[in-house]
Amino acid sequence: MKHAECRTTTAVLLAALGFWASARLGANADGVRVTVDAGHVVRTVDARLFGINAVMWDPYFDTPETVSALRELDMQALRWPGGSPADDYHWAVNRNGVNLWTWATPFANFVHVATNVHAQVFITVNYGSGTPEEAAAWVRCANLTNHCGFKYWEIGNEYYGNWEHDENSPPHDAVTYARRTREFFRQMKAADPSIKIGVVVALNWKERAGVLLDALRGRQIGTFITQGYQGWTPKMLATLKQLGVTPDFVICHRYPVSLSGWEDDASLLQSSAQWTTDAAAVRRQLKTYFGAANTDVELLCTENNSLGEKMGKQATSLVNALYLADSFGQIAQTEFNSWLWYNLRNYQETNNNNRPTLYGWRPYGDFGIMSGNDTRYPTFYTFKLLKYFARAGDRIVHATSDNKLLSAYAARRADGTMSLLVINKSPGATLKAALSIAGFQPESGATIYSYGIPQDEAARTGAGSPDIAQTASSGAAAEFSREFPPYSATVIVLSPLRELNSTTDEHR
Repeated sequence: MKHAECRTTTAVLLAALGFWASARLGANADGVRVTVDAGHVVRTVDARLFGINAVMWDPYFDTPETVSALRELDMQALRWPGGSPADDYHWAVNRNGVNLWTWATPFANFVHVATNVHAQVFITVNYGSGTPEEAAAWVRCANLTNHCGFKYWEIGNEYYGNWEHDENSPPHDAVTYARRTREFFRQMKAADPSIKIGVVVALNWKERAGVLLDALRGRQIGTFITQGYQGWTPKMLATLKQLGVTPDFVICHRYPVSLSGWEDDASLLQSSAQWTTDAAAVRRQLKTYFGAANTDVELLCTENNSLGEKMGKQATSLVNALYLADSFGQIAQTEFNSWLWYNLRNYQETNNNNRPTLYGWRPYGDFGIMSGNDTRYPTFYTFKLLKYFARAGDRIVHATSDNKLLSAYAARRADGTMSLLVINKSPGATLKAALSIAGFQPESGATIYSYGIPQDEAARTGAGSPDIAQTASSGAAAEFSREFPPYSATVIVLSPLRELNSTTDEHR
């Protein structure tokens, strides 16, 4: 009876959590109202919104299993060599700094996979210990020698933060970064004028906190004032403007949980709305420093996950998978033209926040959506779910929900169908939604793709399928109702109602 008692206790706990979350966020006792305006196009979907980071320490990257998984996800963009180690990475020898050992995946192996899956590619060049000459040689190797056509090149990774390796003087300094960037631009574009080059921007003051604390600890008051006043992004953009350099794009990274140990499931699941604020803030600063030319600068996100360090169980739980889907839904409504999750594979971390107050059964964290050769986390499956919602060239249309526990997004597909992405963020409550669609008359039949607690439990117990469930449904209309189970992500694909245009059709 021990297992039955455990299931009963879990159900009671989930129901209580669902009631608490509903009360906390003002759930509508009469049900949720979801409205879709199919004629209100928000944006056209860019292929680079379906991307992921690959890392040079992944020993399984250049394998048939990886290629198969990337194709299963219909991955459209890859970034390499991955995260902070890129800032001391010498690509030609596949080593960092003076290390004698080499990383598991050299550049040639990355090229093999990226070209195999026909992904667009982002490369992060070594700013921390590298040179413009080294970066330009990398461009020539990729695009002139090997004809890869890799278009997007980033100058370093997160240099506003003190966690990055930086041998420049002073380190983590916006003005120094901008001045050196000019020479990177000159030499890299001389190697291949067709490439696009981007610079890193900070989204908030917390990303600079470590630099400021280091200055205080060292009693470097001048440095504290210099680095604190105005911040990274304004100083960096102002300096680029003075130098006559307009970047092709700016690079944003988002990790909504500030510190390991501060994870909270309900808070994470409400954090995705920040993408709209971030896009507006960055665009405002670009307008300030580049005037009318700001429209030549794209906004790109090349890293997103829940937490930026010391991953605990939340990262490998269903909660982070729902955050992934919701984060995509939100960023796809902004002007960000890329979204790359961090990352494909990393490693399991067992000694971080695994408290029972967090949902999930895996006693470890991991940045990756996969582990080992082909072990898949919930984040893998909600990423896979996105391909049923939207692809490049589709149009995101306006959709709203009157309950913060139920997110709703909509897309007009190039094949004439409409898809809805609905995410239930309640851990214990099934939410019934009344859906109203203007400007699109669907057929009664619909195809439903879903991922949630049953699939996650199948992965835990080995009974049933852990993969996305696909079912057929009837009863769809311009106005219809549907129930969404707790902690679930659902895609509803609606076909347009056929008009009777012939005598044959009329008499069937």
